[in-house]
Amino acid sequence: MTVAAPLPYNELVAQALSTHSHIPLDQLVVLDNSAKYGPEDGGHAEADANDQNLLGVFSTMANMNHFALETEGICAGEKGPSFRDTILQAADQLAALAQGRPIRYVELGPEPWKSKVILTRLLQDHANVMQYVGVDINPKSEETMRQAIAPIIGDDRFSYVIRNYYDCLAEDFPTPKRANVVPDNCVTIVTNLGFQEGNDLPSRMQSMLRQLTYPGDLILSEMQLFQNTDAATIKGFYDHPEMRQFSTIQGQKFDSSCSNQLSAAGAPFEADGAEYLIKLVPLETEVGPVNVATTLISGSVNGDKKYMVTNSCLKYTSKQYRRAREVSGAFAVKRSFETGDQSVVFQISERK
Repeated sequence: MTVAAPLPYNELVAQALSTHSHIPLDQLVVLDNSAKYGPEDGGHAEADANDQNLLGVFSTMANMNHFALETEGICAGEKGPSFRDTILQAADQLAALAQGRPIRYVELGPEPWKSKVILTRLLQDHANVMQYVGVDINPKSEETMRQAIAPIIGDDRFSYVIRNYYDCLAEDFPTPKRANVVPDNCVTIVTNLGFQEGNDLPSRMQSMLRQLTYPGDLILSEMQLFQNTDAATIKGFYDHPEMRQFSTIQGQKFDSSCSNQLSAAGAPFEADGAEYLIKLVPLETEVGPVNVATTLISGSVNGDKKYMVTNSCLKYTSKQYRRAREVSGAFAVKRSFETGDQSVVFQISERK
């Protein structure tokens, strides 16, 4: 008996939206992440616009992280810890787990603000950060990351790989510039932050992380949690001006007239602005049904009204997120650190 392969994540998202939001399947346009964050194919005439889109996408994500780290008490709830304090707790634990070994710090989908906070804390904890490696499909991120990270660890410890991290292997990472080989006792810390963990099915995410790590390496990942059936926090996040701007950039890829003035989330369509929708729908995964948060922006393709799915991110519960990491048997969760309001978790796991 042949077991049918599971449908790709984007197809499952489209089906879930069509079923639970009553948007016809043929009106949905779901982009792969590589199309959202990477360069588009095109001639010289399109190059400038493409570069601006790539910079815009990178900036919106960086601005969200800056806001979270610099807003006092955000996500703290009644007793804390805040978002910033939680990420510092995770960094302290990484330093302890490294046990003085040389650290190769590999960041998937780099952004400057969290990286600066974590690396600075590791050095304050007297961790031996041997090398930083950024892995990004967006070529416009490298210079900003160099300006942010090199002053902290030294330019000779900064490396960058422009590639889709799904296509990378652990042996693809460059050796440190000051060494011909990676020390035998080196530990690689792979960070997968910014809720990227929710952008694919657990099996696909696990497969990608396995090929980027060796036994004993560590994973630091971040997830926005769906706790106590409270959807307001999640919807509020996606209604932030930076997230709405991200959707505008994506919408302009299939409808150049897409307005920067999006209608309020859930409001009726307005002729002078694109409709912006935030939908939270259930999706079946390898760890059971998980809520997926989606944003959609309306536009016209060949005269027909369409909805582009500009974001789709799984929102696990705490227990589901642990199971998602351990379901393959390749990783063991070492520690988890939740914000005081239980909306965000930083999880540290070890490759077996």
